[in-house]
Amino acid sequence: MGVTVDVHQVYKYPFEQVVASFLRKYPNPMDKNVISVKIMEEKRDESTGIIYRKRIAICQNVVPEILRKVSILKVPNIQLEEESWLNPRERNMAIRSHCLTWTQYASMKEESVFRESMENPNW
Repeated sequence: MGVTVDVHQVYKYPFEQVVASFLRKYPNPMDKNVISVKIMEEKRDESTGIIYRKRIAICQNVVPEILRKVSILKVPNIQLEEESWLNPRERNMAIRSHCLTWTQYASMKEESVFRESMENPNW
């Protein structure tokens, strides 16, 4: 069984500001569930200018306590891997993330694309 959710959001801020905000949003004092984010790899393709990043986030396990009676769910932290490709020339950034914990039982992934708005190139 699979579930797909599509969300379209227009941020009324310049592309560079939206990307910078995304890349530094965690960890922060307002969201205690994200414990740490570590950059595992970062490189720039000199021919295309694309910046690739791989990060690992450590998050608190937010599975309800009643479900943690099942031994596989009884872990203190969850690891997420995020890969991003920032293309400053074309002003877009693609992001893929997935859960590294419980991969033998289930999968969860998220894909996002940041790009200029068709309504206004400053958004």
